[in-house]
Amino acid sequence: MGPGFEGAGSEEVHPGGESDRTRLTRGAERLLDLTVVVLATWTVVYHLCLLLRLGAAWALGLEVAALTGGALLARRARSTSERPPPTPGSSSDRASAPVRAGATSLDRVLLAVTIAAAVAAALVVALDGVWPVAATLWMTAAVAGTILAVRRDRRSSGLTPRPTTERDPEPSAGTGIVVALVWALGLAVLAALTRWPNPDDLYYVNLAQAVAETGTFPVRDTIFSDLVFPMSSWPPMASYDALAGTLGWLTGARAASIVYLVVPPVATFLSVLALWRLLRAWRVGAVGLALSLALVFLLFDGGPGYAAPGNLFLIRMWQGKVILLGLMVPTLLVYALRYVERPTRARSGWLFAGGVAAVGLSTTAMFLVPLLALAGAAPLLRRNPRRALVGFAAMIAYPLGAGAVTKAVGGRSADFFDERSLFRFEPSWFGPEILRSGPVAAVAVVAVLVGAVVVPHRAARVTTGILVVLTGVTFVPGVTHISFDLLGLGPTLWRVSWVASIAALVGVLGAHVAARAPGRILTLAVPVVLVAVLVGFGVPTWSEQNGVSVDAPPQWKRGPESVVTAQRAIDAASPGDTILAPQQLAITITVMTTEVHTVAPRDYFMAYLRDDPRFHYDERLTLVDFANQPGRPADRAAIARALTVVEVEQVCLPVWAALRIDLVEGQGYEEVTRSPTDRCFRR
Repeated sequence: MGPGFEGAGSEEVHPGGESDRTRLTRGAERLLDLTVVVLATWTVVYHLCLLLRLGAAWALGLEVAALTGGALLARRARSTSERPPPTPGSSSDRASAPVRAGATSLDRVLLAVTIAAAVAAALVVALDGVWPVAATLWMTAAVAGTILAVRRDRRSSGLTPRPTTERDPEPSAGTGIVVALVWALGLAVLAALTRWPNPDDLYYVNLAQAVAETGTFPVRDTIFSDLVFPMSSWPPMASYDALAGTLGWLTGARAASIVYLVVPPVATFLSVLALWRLLRAWRVGAVGLALSLALVFLLFDGGPGYAAPGNLFLIRMWQGKVILLGLMVPTLLVYALRYVERPTRARSGWLFAGGVAAVGLSTTAMFLVPLLALAGAAPLLRRNPRRALVGFAAMIAYPLGAGAVTKAVGGRSADFFDERSLFRFEPSWFGPEILRSGPVAAVAVVAVLVGAVVVPHRAARVTTGILVVLTGVTFVPGVTHISFDLLGLGPTLWRVSWVASIAALVGVLGAHVAARAPGRILTLAVPVVLVAVLVGFGVPTWSEQNGVSVDAPPQWKRGPESVVTAQRAIDAASPGDTILAPQQLAITITVMTTEVHTVAPRDYFMAYLRDDPRFHYDERLTLVDFANQPGRPADRAAIARALTVVEVEQVCLPVWAALRIDLVEGQGYEEVTRSPTDRCFRR
């Protein structure tokens, strides 16, 4: 898997001087940039429509106008010759410190500390050791590696290669574009076929369905009522769900069909290309090899939990926050690195657009993007502080503004923390959820902690090191509690690990070791052994062992039985009805329609309305326990009262729940529909 892995060899060169691979490379990069433009412009349009109370028709018109205007501006910009880049050694590119060749004794000490602490941390994590020890070793390796990266950057800054022009691709020994496209197409198909139901869908897809049904953008609750209560997650800052709903309204399809059938293959395809582009920007020599190793890691990083990189890839690629991780995090790192290489106004514009697009995908961007901006601008800070500040400000402007607005209007999420859920604040819980244990975890930890040493691009080393340090800060006991008290960010802070680019660094480490192995046999053996470790000790993310099923043809990302029952229950209901159902069925009903409502698709989603007397929180909680906890003795009088107070018109229960069905029939409910798994009753 040496140079030949990149697809080297003779290829046709077109009259314009571009090879096929170069044309494909440019096309892939332009596709990613176009995606960012669409997401960014749509986000601005959506927020404008929220302020002016305009509907989907207006939003589509404004989006077309924005894209048309952007295309005209881009054409005009391309027709104007760009000012030639400064030559190395000019006043704008000259290093402010003298160049010193060779590593110093301090460099060697820092390198030794980085590697030793990284290996030790990997062993502790792999063996399920004491987490504070792992966190201490993590911070030791991360800080030492970052200091070493900064020292190397300062020493070699006078040797900066000629900056690329605005239209040049990032330099690399090989583009790896053919490998990237093969992976992207193959994993897009797999993403379409996999199914792993996720309860987070109930808010996002329900919101999208509300847009699809009404052609308006709701600013009040559509889960429990017809705009009677406040929203569970407020304000509706992310624009992605409204985009899916608008496409549903435009085509007449359910929003769930857009989200579950269209988005996963498209987003997976783009995410693979974004990962490939990041590796090229880092100037990894064997891009195809590094990309392949990174994707093998993601594909075999399955197992219990939801926070590990593998379970946040193609099997959940329909969710905005996962698209943020897969598509926008690597793209923002590329934009930041391009700006550091050549800080122009156009490149600061891409930083701004990337920040806007990230906010449109998930509110998580409001705290992730500033971290990416800080680390991304850091390599430029010493050489050109003013331009570093401009780049930093460009990327954080929209996320910071979105955060300020959210705070000003009393922002909230559906999350609820009581004494039973305080464990989620502890890094000793979410750390192992992210990194897992065993050999696969060891590979990931070593790769991340030596990233500041092995990433080829010297500025990218500094950025990588800072991001790994920031990730390590969240692993320090007590940090999540302090963050929650100051900013309202609690367990969600575990998503800071997304900026560490774990999969990309696994690929970089494998390619780095292979390139430096003595002899062709060892060069081939290194990636083979690494793949063997990942495959042999990992869990395929698409497997039943990971709770995932593979279905052909593609289906909604819900249990097929619950979809059948939900549709029958909806057909048997009248608009405005309230249905009591077990959690999975209730979620499916909630994502399919806003014309009927469920008692509660998830109990903690009710917490923000517990003090509203119109909501009848206690009675709803009684009914949720009745529907979901068959082993608990039923208080017939309390259930009968709750059914009346909440005005439950329909009750759906598993076919085997004879005692509960008996109780419901005793309250005057009669069967109206039945599926192989559930029976539904109405009165």
